[in-house]
Amino acid sequence: MDRIPLLVGVEGPLAGTRFPVTASGLRLGRDPANEVHIDDTGVSRQHARVLLHNGAVWVQDAGSRNGLFVNGQRVPDHKQVKEGDRIVLGAHTFTIELVEGKEPTETVPTVVAIPAAEPKRPAPGTAGLPIAIVGAALLLIVACAGLGSALWWSASQ
Repeated sequence: MDRIPLLVGVEGPLAGTRFPVTASGLRLGRDPANEVHIDDTGVSRQHARVLLHNGAVWVQDAGSRNGLFVNGQRVPDHKQVKEGDRIVLGAHTFTIELVEGKEPTETVPTVVAIPAAEPKRPAPGTAGLPIAIVGAALLLIVACAGLGSALWWSASQ
C-alpha cells in the first residue's frame, strides 16, 4: 500500500482535523473556496499551499501578509516538509502525518470551515437610524400627497 500524506490540525480551531494532500495540493486561507478554509483575520485569503512534488510534501507561502512558518522558521517562498514538521499560519498549527491507504478521501474530509465570527453590532446611537430614515420618507410621501390633493381641490373650484 501507498503512504498518503495528511495535513493535520494540532493547535487552533482546526485541531484534530485531517486533510489528505492530493496530487492537486491543498490551498489554505480565509477564502471559503480554499480546500482548508480558515476563518481568521490573521490569515490571508490565499495564505499558503501544501503540494506534492517528486514524491515529497512541500509548503509554499502564497504571498501572505503574516507569513508561513515551519518549525519556527519563516518560509519566504517554499520548503520541503517531512512527517512531524510543525507548519504555522497565524494562530493555527498543522503537522504532516503519513498513513497507509489508497483512498483517504473516503474517511477524511477535504474541506472544513470554521464558523464565522459574530456579526458586528451597529455603533451606539445608530441602531434606530434605518427606522428614522423610513419614517422621514413616509412623512415626505404623505406631505406630497396632501399637497397634491390640495392643489387638485383648489383647481377644481
